[in-house]
Amino acid sequence: MPFTRAVHTFRAATSIARGRPAYAAGARASIATVVPLALAQLLHLGDAATWMSLGGFNGALSDRGGSYSSRAWTMAALIATGSVATAVATLVGGHLALSLVATFGVAFVASILRVWGNPGISVGIATLSTYVVALAIPAEHGHDALTRPAYVVAGGLWAMSIALVIWPLRPYRPARLAIAECYTALADYIEQVAASALLQQTAEWPIQHAPPVVTSVRVALEEARAVLVQIRRGRPGKVDRGERLLILGETADQLFGHVVALSETLGTLRGPARNEPAHERSVSLLREMSATARAISVAVEAERNATRIAVSWNGDRLRESFRAGSGAIDPQYEHAAIILDRASQFASSASATIESLNGNAPGAELVLSPLVRAPAVEELSEQAPVWDSFRAMLSPGSLILRFALRVAVVTTVAVALTDLYELKRGYWVTITVIVILQPYTGVTFTRAVQRVIGTVLGALLAAGLGTYFHDPRAILVIATVFVACCVALMPLNYAAFSVFLTPTFVLLAEASAGEWDLAGTRVLNTLLGGALALVGSRLLWPSPERDRFPAYAAAALRANASYLRSVFDRYDDHSHESSTAMRDARRAIGLATVNAEESLQRALSEVHGRGEALAPALILVAYVRRFTATVAALALTRHARDGTTRAMLEPLCSAVCSALEECAEALGGGDAPLPLTDAIVKFSPAPFTPLVRARLERLARQVGTLHDAVARLTERDSVFVPIPARRV
Repeated sequence: MPFTRAVHTFRAATSIARGRPAYAAGARASIATVVPLALAQLLHLGDAATWMSLGGFNGALSDRGGSYSSRAWTMAALIATGSVATAVATLVGGHLALSLVATFGVAFVASILRVWGNPGISVGIATLSTYVVALAIPAEHGHDALTRPAYVVAGGLWAMSIALVIWPLRPYRPARLAIAECYTALADYIEQVAASALLQQTAEWPIQHAPPVVTSVRVALEEARAVLVQIRRGRPGKVDRGERLLILGETADQLFGHVVALSETLGTLRGPARNEPAHERSVSLLREMSATARAISVAVEAERNATRIAVSWNGDRLRESFRAGSGAIDPQYEHAAIILDRASQFASSASATIESLNGNAPGAELVLSPLVRAPAVEELSEQAPVWDSFRAMLSPGSLILRFALRVAVVTTVAVALTDLYELKRGYWVTITVIVILQPYTGVTFTRAVQRVIGTVLGALLAAGLGTYFHDPRAILVIATVFVACCVALMPLNYAAFSVFLTPTFVLLAEASAGEWDLAGTRVLNTLLGGALALVGSRLLWPSPERDRFPAYAAAALRANASYLRSVFDRYDDHSHESSTAMRDARRAIGLATVNAEESLQRALSEVHGRGEALAPALILVAYVRRFTATVAALALTRHARDGTTRAMLEPLCSAVCSALEECAEALGGGDAPLPLTDAIVKFSPAPFTPLVRARLERLARQVGTLHDAVARLTERDSVFVPIPARRV
């Protein structure tokens, strides 16, 4: 088992994420970092090279994309915090007691910034790293407490001007990239639905064939929505590229919901109910739909080629497979055909919108499907007031509070050890601690492996280059290449990022000292820092994910209950407003399910030798997805108008909602859920048409599976320990 776990960890640490290197970001980072370095050396500014290049490098790293306003705020915050941290470190440097107190305070505040989200993570890590470097390099003059921060500000402003002024992305480029990612993720999801449809043999989908990229679709949609809201501010009522991009984002969400419903419809067709020619035609249409989504993604990102994307697929192609045979189409396949018809209209709307968007025709009419309306632009409903976020953060069970204390303690210990033992370039120990420590135990271990692998390889690279290159001009060229590779590879793999980060940091940190042959010291200090981080994550307020998963799972079950209740309450209402309300409920469940899946993924890296104990959790997450798909398909049956009414659905839907709420309460309290009621156990589908009957039978069966999984998760020997939901 230890060997198997080691192999699993190594694979996780070296796996490459989907996507391509960020070439433009790498090139901008090189300019932001190397130009100050070259300028300082040319003007003989001494250690200004270190601080200006460090400010530029951190500024480039903090630019993670998004709207221009959010990027500007992030980089401005980093300039402010980085300069203050540099001043504080310079003032307390050389005084051990003062430096330890200041280190604890700076580390705690920098870690608390995670409450700000991804921008806070970037600003916090860069600020604390800058502080550690400033603390480790003794001040030579009394005015260094002023000049060092000034150089850091100059480097940060230079990086900011490059990213936002000199070499900016096009105004709508962030939104285009976000929308393109939505359609790419959607295309991947549709392809996996098609593959799963060919493998369906049993009453339920095997867990391993459940499309895993559904999470990436929901994440992409949420990220696009955040960018679009920022882009749209300040342009009320104006129909322009921003408005068309809003429509494309809305259309992607609509298509996603229809694909979920279509996958559920095809999932009910097995055995005698399955018509092989029709099923093969359905799979073929899914693949055409995927190709359309991918073409939309390419067109959105390309910003050119105004030719309309052909949408040749619809439900008629599926109906033709029956006309060539018996002539009577099965109600299930007819429902699938209806879903394809509606999805085709959405895809055609997207194609026409892209033609107008890329054609840049001024005043061109916004083309919409009759099924979609321009979405209202508003603030993200998930954003809580800042004070509420800080209150939650300061609660005793807060994950962020525990993490901030852990980072503060371990960072302070690292500073103390490097000072007491007079370790050469000891700040590398501390920086390793900073970048390795994560809020989650399992993620910390994976990050440590990535950091060590990358640092060792990078150190060997730096040592080899240091043997042959000593001229400052050659060093500048090498630094340019390394910074570009470092930033470009960061989105793909942290280990690859670390390979080039090591020689880059050697060049930047030692720019004023001129010592380029410290790769071996870097490796030893990295190993020591990694050991300190792992010990700290295990001993100081650990936050094992298996303690947190029940609360996330309970939130997903409650979101499912809310979604089913929304569908049930509006089943007799065929208006657009009703569809919008159902879609909002489905969106909420998508977010809750993503949280549960990510929590479970982190838990997988923490369990030692008891992988089978995670089976109930795996089943729970898988069937939460399936349950959502069943409810989405049930929602679309109301358009069939086959006589099914809300009153007919009431007994089963009410019982299922109550059962989900009871399961959520059980996960929160650690008690076994109450038995299922007769309305579920003895459900009779007799009064319903075959189309609705299939949905309700799966609904009853799936809630039974969810109930059984929750019962197993709340057993006394379960590896999961429920904690109050407020701690999530």
